[in-house]
Amino acid sequence: MTSTDIFYYIACGVIIIGTLTGIAMMSKVKTAVAGNKLGAVSILAAVVLTLWYKDILTFIPLLVVVVISIFISILWSVKIKMIAMPQTVALLNGFGGAASAIVGGVFLYNTNVLLALTGVYSSHLIPHHETSLFTNFTSALAIAVGTLTLTGSLIAVGKLSGKLSQKPVILPLHRLITVVFIFNMVMGIIVTTWGNAELWSILLLTLFSAFFGIVFAVRIGGADMPITISLLNSLTGIALAAAGMSVGDPMLIAVGGIVGSAGLLLTQIMCRGMNRSLIDILTGKTTVSKSGTLDIDKLISSHTTALSKSDHTKLLKNAKKVIIIPGYGTALSGAQGVIKELSGVLEETGTHVDFTIHPVAGRTAGHMNVLLADADIPYEKLREFKDVNANISEYDAAIVIGANDIVNPAARSAEGTSIYGLPILAVDEVKNVIICNFDDKPGYAGVNNPLYKSDNVTLLLGDAKETVRGLIDELTDNDKTGDATEDVENAVRRLSEAENVIIIPGYGMALAQAQGLVKDLSDKLEQKGVHIDFAIHPVAGRMPGHMNVLLAEVSVPYNKLREINDINPEFGNCDVAVIVGANDVVNPAARDAEGTPIYGMPILSADEAKHIIIFNYDTKPGYAGVDNPLYKSGKTTLLLGDAAQTLKIIISKLS
Repeated sequence: MTSTDIFYYIACGVIIIGTLTGIAMMSKVKTAVAGNKLGAVSILAAVVLTLWYKDILTFIPLLVVVVISIFISILWSVKIKMIAMPQTVALLNGFGGAASAIVGGVFLYNTNVLLALTGVYSSHLIPHHETSLFTNFTSALAIAVGTLTLTGSLIAVGKLSGKLSQKPVILPLHRLITVVFIFNMVMGIIVTTWGNAELWSILLLTLFSAFFGIVFAVRIGGADMPITISLLNSLTGIALAAAGMSVGDPMLIAVGGIVGSAGLLLTQIMCRGMNRSLIDILTGKTTVSKSGTLDIDKLISSHTTALSKSDHTKLLKNAKKVIIIPGYGTALSGAQGVIKELSGVLEETGTHVDFTIHPVAGRTAGHMNVLLADADIPYEKLREFKDVNANISEYDAAIVIGANDIVNPAARSAEGTSIYGLPILAVDEVKNVIICNFDDKPGYAGVNNPLYKSDNVTLLLGDAKETVRGLIDELTDNDKTGDATEDVENAVRRLSEAENVIIIPGYGMALAQAQGLVKDLSDKLEQKGVHIDFAIHPVAGRMPGHMNVLLAEVSVPYNKLREINDINPEFGNCDVAVIVGANDVVNPAARDAEGTPIYGMPILSADEAKHIIIFNYDTKPGYAGVDNPLYKSGKTTLLLGDAAQTLKIIISKLS
C-alpha cells in the first residue's frame, strides 16, 4: 500500500465522520444550518477525492467541473421558491438514482459509447475488466434501483408541482402490472448477473425498472406523498451503495449506506407520524377510498364557544396562550414572515405563543421547519405535536394557517378515506380556533374537513398572507397603509419632483414578494424622466446574490444594479433614496454604535440622500437587533406595512 493509498483511506474516514456528524446536526433545529453546510462540504470533498485518487480527471478539468457545479447549484437554490422545495428534493433524489444507474451500466458494459455519454475519461478505465458474480449483481442492482428511483421521483415531481394528477392513479389490473414489472426486473437482474452483460440485457433491465418506478409512484397520492419522498431518498442511498460495491469504491459504499439508512429511518418516522404501514403504502391500500359519501355533519365537534365569530380579535387579545399551526398553504402564500409578525403582536400583549409542526405538514419532511426558520422564528418556540396534543386544554386559541389534513377530525372516524388513522393535531379540542385558509375545499387528501362547520371555528378565507395581515391590523387597531395619508402624499410628491432616485432592496422585499412592484415603480418613474439606479449591498437578503436574483427575476436590467463602493459617492446628489425592506445594510449606527453586531460594517449611504422613503413593515430593529436612526430622521418618510401593499398605493397615485 502506497502513501497515496494511506492518505486516501484516512481522508475517506474523515469525510464519512463529517457526513455522519452533519446528518446528526441536521436533526436539531439549532444546528441544522451548520449541519447542512458540513454535509455539503463533506460530499464535495468525497467527489473531489475520488476523482483525484482514481485519476479520472486532471486538476484543471476537475476545477472547471466543481466551479460550474457550484455556480449552478447556488443559482438554483436562490431561484427556486420555498413552495417548490418538495419537488426539488424529489428531483435531486432522482438525479442520485440516475447517477448510480449510469455507474452500474458503465461497469457492466464498458464501451467508448457509454464512456462518452457519461463524460468520464481515464487511462485507468479499460474496455474490458475482470468481473465476478458479486460485481455483476451489484451493478445490475444499481441499474434497477437507480432507474426506478429516477422514474418514481419524476412522477413525484409531477404530482407535487401539479403537472400530474395529485390523486392516486389506478390503472386497469394495476396490481398485476406491478407484479409483472417486478418479476421482469428481478429476472433482468438474474440474467445480467449470471449471463453475459450484453447491451440488450442492460437496456431491458433499465426499461423494466423504469416502468416499475412509474406504476409504483402513480398510485400513491394525497397524504402519503411525504412518505414516498422519504422512501425514494432511501432507495437513492441503496443504489449508491450498490454502485460503490460494483466498482469497489469504499467512499461510495459508505455514503450510499448513510443516505440509505437515513432515508429509511426518516421513512419509518413518517410512517409512525401518519400511522401508516409501509406495505400498505407500497401496495396503494391507503390511497383508495371506499365508495359512498362522508357525512360531515356527524363528525362536527359538539362543543361551542360563547364568543361569536366576529369576536375573534377580542378573543386573541384576551388569550393567555395561543398555538400557531402552519401548513402547506403557508408555503403557497409565502406567509411565514407575517406569521412571525402575528406572533410578535400577540406576545406584545402578554400572550404566550407556541408553534407546532405536524411531521407530515407540507409536501416533504421538514418543509414547515424550513419556512419558520426562514422567517427567523426561534426554534425554542417549536413544540412537538404529541406534546401539544397532550396539553391541548392549556391553549385558549389555535390559529391554523394553510393546514387542512393534519387538523382534520375526519381522520379519526372516516373509514375508507386516505387520512383515516392519521394522527392529527387536536385543534378541534381547543375552545376557539381561527383558520386562515384560501377556501373551505378539501385538503390534499381530498377529505372534507368538519372543522369548517364547527361553531367554535372562525374561518378567514382568502390568501393566508393577506388574512393574517388583516388579523394583525385588527389586533393593533391600525391599518398601517390606510391611515398614513399624509405620508403617502408626501412620498408621491417627493418622487414626482425627483430627478435622481436610488432604490435599495432588502430581505423585506423578498418576504413581501414585492420585486415585481419595485420594477413597476422604477418603470413609472423612468417614464417621467427620472434616472433610476439600484444599490445592492453584498449581504442584503439571506445569502450572496439574493437581491440580484430577485431583481433579475422581474427583468431589471443588469446595468442598473450598482455595487456599494460604486454607488455610495452618488447618494449625496440623490433626490430620493427608496428603501424597500432593508434595515441593517442602511443603518447609520454601523458607523458609531460600538459593541453592536453591525459596528464597522460598510453600509449604503442612504442617509446622505436629500430625502428618504422607507417601505418597511414596522420600525423594529433589523436582523442584527440594532435600532435604526433613519426612522426618526426629519428627512425620512415612513410607509409602514406590507411593502407590496404600500408600493401598490404609491404606484397608483403617481400620475
